[in-house]
Amino acid sequence: MHGYVFPNAAEPFAVPPLSRKMFWIWTWMKYTGKLNNMAQSVLPKYFSDAEARSLQTGYSNGEVVSAMLRIKRVIDSGNVPINIAVLGDGGAGKSTFINTMRGVRSGDQGAAPVGGYEASVNPVGYPYPSLPNVQLWDLPGSNSLGFEMSRYLKQVQFESYDFYIIVSQSRFRESDGELSKKIQQQGKGFYYIRSKIDNDAFSMQMQNTDFGEGQRQIRQDCLNNFHRVSVEPPPIFLISGLEVTGYDFPNLQSALASDLQKIKSTAFRLAIPRMMQEIQRPRRQMLMWCIALWAFLSGALGVLRLPALPLLTATLCTVSGWMYLRRQLGVSERELGTLSGAVAKPVSLLKADMDRPSPRKLQQLVPKALLLVVIVAFTVVGFTDTFPPVLLIVCGAVSSLAFTLLVLMCSLDDRLRSVQNLAGALFDETVVTVYRSVGHRTA
Repeated sequence: MHGYVFPNAAEPFAVPPLSRKMFWIWTWMKYTGKLNNMAQSVLPKYFSDAEARSLQTGYSNGEVVSAMLRIKRVIDSGNVPINIAVLGDGGAGKSTFINTMRGVRSGDQGAAPVGGYEASVNPVGYPYPSLPNVQLWDLPGSNSLGFEMSRYLKQVQFESYDFYIIVSQSRFRESDGELSKKIQQQGKGFYYIRSKIDNDAFSMQMQNTDFGEGQRQIRQDCLNNFHRVSVEPPPIFLISGLEVTGYDFPNLQSALASDLQKIKSTAFRLAIPRMMQEIQRPRRQMLMWCIALWAFLSGALGVLRLPALPLLTATLCTVSGWMYLRRQLGVSERELGTLSGAVAKPVSLLKADMDRPSPRKLQQLVPKALLLVVIVAFTVVGFTDTFPPVLLIVCGAVSSLAFTLLVLMCSLDDRLRSVQNLAGALFDETVVTVYRSVGHRTA
């Protein structure tokens, strides 16, 4: 069948009907949410819209283990689509390459249109019959939309793909270097193809140049260019889209088949934390409103001009908020026991996975924030006769609010991250199991 257009990322949530005085709170939540659709969604790849909403609702209702086990069942099934982007400048031979890989001609029904023009400004996917659940995506030429690179990457939803094949002709281009750097930054893999190598072979023949030596020079030039742009060189294939049995085309097909397990493993490893973040998003947004209320309560009590009272009330509000977050986001012993039975992993190891080293900001922030509040408090007390009463009230309110807000926000992120760590550890085991079974079936 013919390809289809890659689904768009989820739309940003609507502005709630807030008063003018509360609008800045919504703005704060939007830009501190980290996940407010700044990155492209990965849930639609694995779940329908209804299933994704069900996962988010279940997680918000405390069904943490249920969400993890549902994701585990999807990955265990092995029936997960793998999206491979074929990209490069317009006219490089991307569509011809896709048609040749699929065993169709340009005039056949469902073939990718060829001829040096871009038929669509959106990526179009085509099934690859040789490998089940693999889609080859024909991306518009990186030089054909008239966009700068950052806008082009957004237009084609660059981060949505699991693997990349850069197609280039004649020479290594600046866009090849930019694209390869973006791929490397994601931690994903790619192949580099020098297309239309038959033209190079003809040119070498006319110049009485040994083709084997010419191939070696082309590969070395590619390697040098990747080193020049500080990119680890990928596998390099010299092919002609018109000769499926010639040059490196058979090697390319064989390499893709043998690398598929690694591609899937990388895709799962990168997708699972993002899936958990998207499932956690509604819960996170609701809890951030709670944090805002705790912070405003702390700030309101901070206006009281009694010795040490602002510091005491800020600490009390912060501890109360921290205990509330712990109750809301903690994973109980019973839930850990359920997970332990599902993945045959001891509870002690699951706990260690939750607490494994990660960029935890809370432990570093609390002493600094507390020290800042103390310094402000003592400074204000020392200049009580100099500062007007209104300024003293403002200092007390702001310092209390800031302390509670920062500590609880970091606590929230730490709690959510521990669940993501747990999910990642579960699926590390799942990926190994899946690929052993896949390797057995394909052997």
